[in-house]
Amino acid sequence: MISKLSTSLLAVVLALGGVQAAQYPLTESHHGTTFFDGWRFPAETYDNTTNGDTFWATAQNTSLLYTNDAGRVILKVDNTTSVPYNEKRYAPKLLSKNTYGPGTVFVMDAVHLPYGCSVWGAFWTQGANWPAGGEIDIFEGINQRKENMMALHTSGGTCTIDQNSQMVGRIDATDCDQSANSGSGCTVYDQNENSYGEAFSQAGGGIFVTEWTNDAIKIWFISRSNVPDSLSATADTFDTSVLGTPTAEYSSSTCDITNLFEPQTLTLNIALCGDFAGLPALLEQTCPVLEGDKTCYTTYVIDDASATYANAYFELNYINIYTTNQTAGNDVPTVSGIGKSTTTITAGVSKTASGTGSAATNGTNAAGSNSSAGRNGVEWGLMGLIGLGLSLII
Repeated sequence: MISKLSTSLLAVVLALGGVQAAQYPLTESHHGTTFFDGWRFPAETYDNTTNGDTFWATAQNTSLLYTNDAGRVILKVDNTTSVPYNEKRYAPKLLSKNTYGPGTVFVMDAVHLPYGCSVWGAFWTQGANWPAGGEIDIFEGINQRKENMMALHTSGGTCTIDQNSQMVGRIDATDCDQSANSGSGCTVYDQNENSYGEAFSQAGGGIFVTEWTNDAIKIWFISRSNVPDSLSATADTFDTSVLGTPTAEYSSSTCDITNLFEPQTLTLNIALCGDFAGLPALLEQTCPVLEGDKTCYTTYVIDDASATYANAYFELNYINIYTTNQTAGNDVPTVSGIGKSTTTITAGVSKTASGTGSAATNGTNAAGSNSSAGRNGVEWGLMGLIGLGLSLII
């Protein structure tokens, strides 16, 4: 027979276990004039992976990468240059200096997302050996669409969407393997039309949250009017349990998350045309039909594009990383020409501001060892409580 004391103790143990599973400490905060210090530029100078028509901007392209008077970060497509035929247009692409593993939450707060005919904006992660290392598409929007698209991309093994998963998004394709669905991945569309395009900015933007654990990869979109008070640039911890049903969920019950996803690099970019936004069948869903032998490139990218790309920009309040993972690689050198770093990088417990006299850290430093030991102590403590509770029950 279970006593009231046993019942109460067990409830406390389960509650503690639930809190530990849902809460994550802040380890990086990218915002304001120091935003760019946590990111690097791609090695390649142009879009050589999606057949897009962009040269990637660098630190010298200060008219495309900057912080505005409101303290928000702007990443935009060049819409002031008349581009001659056979040339490409400059656009932004940033990759995180760190890599991340399971036990991580990515948060992007934006007031404007890039949209317009030929525009292909994305906030996503990728493994070093893509597609073998996996990809998580958190935000991806093209042309004049009205909704965000989320997806996983994998290679080898088994990864599909569990049709019984609880989510509010619309499942479009269930097989995540890169060889299936013409390489689209297992896609889920947000049914909230405030999740992309003009409606997104008119609603004041919103927040995208991704939780990656070995049990599931979950993505939420919260429109500005519904953002909880606990979601802010300065929140030291984040509890995913306050978010409710995710927009998209990829469960380990049908996807081998543990083996198909290696440490991920965050990527933020705007491509033009290319293998997705530039496909005539997709482009013409929301943009005028291409005339004669015109292509996406000749119609939109070249010549004057001041109106075409007037809305082709990110305007970001912040990107925060919350993680309990100790194995992700953390290396945050200062980006020359962008500004002084105050990005907080640690192994998951306390925050160290780089650029303020503290050295950049990595996943094997003393801070990581101490935080790991502390967490292990909590875990053993919980196990002891569980053991005590069970002994009382018995």
